[in-house]
Amino acid sequence: MKYLDLVELIKAKDAYTNAGVKVGDFGAVMSEKALNGKWQVIFSEFYTGRDIADIMVDEEDLKIYDKIPEDKYPKK
Repeated sequence: MKYLDLVELIKAKDAYTNAGVKVGDFGAVMSEKALNGKWQVIFSEFYTGRDIADIMVDEEDLKIYDKIPEDKYPKK
């Protein structure tokens, strides 16, 4: 994982839910390296780009993508 990687949250945890992030949300890695196995990720809304949360996420709770698959886009 590296800076600006596109990631999807694949595991729910109370800390993520409390920040407003749910499984299936996409974000961008904003840290240069992991800190205690966690990456800083900014999650944003589809279609608006408005930030949902800027949180630390366990590496094993993220999946990396080159681009967002078309079947992952929510309906407008």
